[in-house]
Amino acid sequence: MLISVYRTMKFALQNFWRNFWLSFITLTMLVLTLVTVNILLVLNFMADQAIQAVEDRVEVSVYFHALTPQTTVDNAVTSLRVLPQVRDVATISAQESLEKFERRHAQDEMMMQSLEEIGGNPFGPSLVVKAQTVSDFEVILQALENPQFREDIREKDFSDYQDIVTRIKTVTDRVRTFGIVLSGIFLLIVVLVVFNTVRMGLFIHREEIGIMKLVGASNNFIRAPFLLEMILLSLLAIGVTLAILFPMLAILEPTFAVYVGGNSSGLVAHFTQNGLQIFGSQFLALILLTMISTSMAMRKYLKV
Repeated sequence: MLISVYRTMKFALQNFWRNFWLSFITLTMLVLTLVTVNILLVLNFMADQAIQAVEDRVEVSVYFHALTPQTTVDNAVTSLRVLPQVRDVATISAQESLEKFERRHAQDEMMMQSLEEIGGNPFGPSLVVKAQTVSDFEVILQALENPQFREDIREKDFSDYQDIVTRIKTVTDRVRTFGIVLSGIFLLIVVLVVFNTVRMGLFIHREEIGIMKLVGASNNFIRAPFLLEMILLSLLAIGVTLAILFPMLAILEPTFAVYVGGNSSGLVAHFTQNGLQIFGSQFLALILLTMISTSMAMRKYLKV
């Protein structure tokens, strides 16, 4: 048993070095395919994080008239908080609004003089309503038309993030489609390269295979070195892909973190924590792909 395993490994390594350039081309195509697939995964993660960051900023500011009774404001808060579309409601008192205005325009003499001329506090209480998603704006705005407090609302202000989310999704879908097509092309090339690599190895060893068949060698014994060679190439491809991917993620991390508004975007952490699942499944997929290609290429020679 050990001798058979040793001979299988030795034969596989010999195939690799004897057909080094074919093996190198196969490895290159495997790496290109894996890099393309992982770039798609990075894109999906970044798009989801960007959309989440936008939705975290979705809010409606509601300004009440000065001297609006606190009971009216409390009724509005209660009505909004029971809505499933509302994530949070923050109340800003008239005094807090005045202090915020004074801090913001402390260096603007004209604004401060205008405030003094008015005399008293011209601001009323306000609410900051955070929505769950950008599609919840309409429900929140309709809720603010409640007759109990509609007349006391001076102004409603919100930024329409729907266009931003739509653009992110549109660009992501286009890039994803391009990436899927490119991955499919690389996969087709991988199948052809693996097929021809194995065929070349079989052609070189055709006399040895014929002799092994005549002396009673099983198809599995003949097939094993070629399958092992493809498994080794798949393992090398995963290693090279990791060596390319993680430095790229480390470079993208701080830049992307700026856009999502945090110290870290979680990009590196996501691929580190889920690395076994992500790259393990890719390794198994490569083995399956190369084994199918190898079996197809060997079918003719195993009939000897």
